[in-house]
Amino acid sequence: MYAELHCHSNYSFQEGASSVEDLLVRARDLGLRALALTDHDNLCGAMHFAQVAKTLDMQSITGVEMTIKGGKEGEGGSHLTFLAENQEGYSQLSNIISYSYVASDRRNPALDLKYLPDSLDGLILLTGCRTGRVPSLLTEGRFAEAETQLKQYLDWFGTDNVFVELQQNLVQGDTSRNRRLIDLAKKLDVSTVATNNVHYHVP
Repeated sequence: MYAELHCHSNYSFQEGASSVEDLLVRARDLGLRALALTDHDNLCGAMHFAQVAKTLDMQSITGVEMTIKGGKEGEGGSHLTFLAENQEGYSQLSNIISYSYVASDRRNPALDLKYLPDSLDGLILLTGCRTGRVPSLLTEGRFAEAETQLKQYLDWFGTDNVFVELQQNLVQGDTSRNRRLIDLAKKLDVSTVATNNVHYHVP
């Protein structure tokens, strides 16, 4: 059974076009039983999302798409998708987001991964959209660096808590990028998950 694990509401300011109500109703009408809310760099809609989901008999999954500071001088920020598995994971997300605002320009928060907590229990990591570090490296043909980065994620989060994210949004390069992601996932024995990087409930 499919559950959408990468979805933005209008709490992703200037990016998400739809309210949590519209997203949840649309998901239910499509036959989904669960939906993750992964707004950019915030949990502002998480409580409202959970409350509305309950009234619709939908399972709500709390998450966030974090902006990550570039790994090298001159490299822009990339994205990673975090999902909270339980209350501990929600607390971890709250702390990580708070730190990203404190440690950078609060108007443009970004997380430096070297400051991740020692314990990441309760969190699930998806490798992100095409601007994620691993997908970007593969697109650029930097295969060894992509493998090293994915191994680092596995070391931090554990092999059961990291998933290679696959998206087919009819963007040029999606098909070849997905093939490379699948090949890397197979090589390191990492599970894959399909997401849509949703930004609206209807076109």
